[in-house]
Amino acid sequence: MILTSGGHVPVLLDEAVEALAPEGAQTVVDATFGGGGHTREILKRLPPGGRVFGLDRDPGAGERASDLSGDRRFTFVAGPFDESLGRLLEEGVRADAVLFDLGLSSFQIDDPERGFSYSSDGPLDMRMDPTRGVSAAEWLNSAEPGEVARVLAEYGDVPRGEARRVARAVAQARPLATTGELAEVVRSALGWKERGGNPSKRVFQAVRVFVNDELGSLERALAVTERMLVPGGRLVVITFHSGEDRRVKRFIAGREGRCVCPPELPVCVCGARATLRRGAVIKPSRKEVEANPRSASARLRVAHRTTEPVGEGA
Repeated sequence: MILTSGGHVPVLLDEAVEALAPEGAQTVVDATFGGGGHTREILKRLPPGGRVFGLDRDPGAGERASDLSGDRRFTFVAGPFDESLGRLLEEGVRADAVLFDLGLSSFQIDDPERGFSYSSDGPLDMRMDPTRGVSAAEWLNSAEPGEVARVLAEYGDVPRGEARRVARAVAQARPLATTGELAEVVRSALGWKERGGNPSKRVFQAVRVFVNDELGSLERALAVTERMLVPGGRLVVITFHSGEDRRVKRFIAGREGRCVCPPELPVCVCGARATLRRGAVIKPSRKEVEANPRSASARLRVAHRTTEPVGEGA
């Protein structure tokens, strides 16, 4: 098992780097630098002519990247990955491979002050970048119960009946200020399930995904990546929950050029053409899951860029 500084364990490390296939004077973008485990492994494989861009909006990621500042092949870019990718594309950067590792890092989960964990008490924040946007507490304390229930169901796969119960309990318990208070609200509304684990897991996930606009940012970032990748370029995405995995799967499928013309037409007139070709789908091995239980839900999806240009409306 490979750990980065601070004890973070990169998920599907070898499989991701194999799929990225960095070599020669290629350019690789690690759109979710995190603890830098994937980036460091990529740099091991790239000769002096290669380049790696590490992107992250978490201020702590920039600090964790500081030991790479002397490597001329590496550039750290601070900011949300959809915005950072857009800036790089405008600057003329084209990539041979792009990686998204969409899970939270151990640095974020294990620090109570970040507000991501339901197992330790801390400020109810949950923002990837604490200097931007609305915190989880601010949103939960002001949102209508119906909106809270919708978010829990849509972003956390919380059953709708349970989502409504939690939303009502949140409204009754306001104002909420800490993760412990939110976890207690969930327990009061749903109890503890012997099967399926702590119900706070899905509730916290849903709130975090919504507060950070993770799914909207992902969709925008994938669209930019499609334009950034050179022909033959590799897109590698590691997901950890069904909402983000569905969007990645749908994005790739929508770029495979499937004809949507009515079957009665003798020839295709819709102009369907593939800009991405689907590759492997990989799950962690039993050995990895046993060593790092947080990897259990991970899925790695690969797609390859074709030679087709991207239309202006794409």
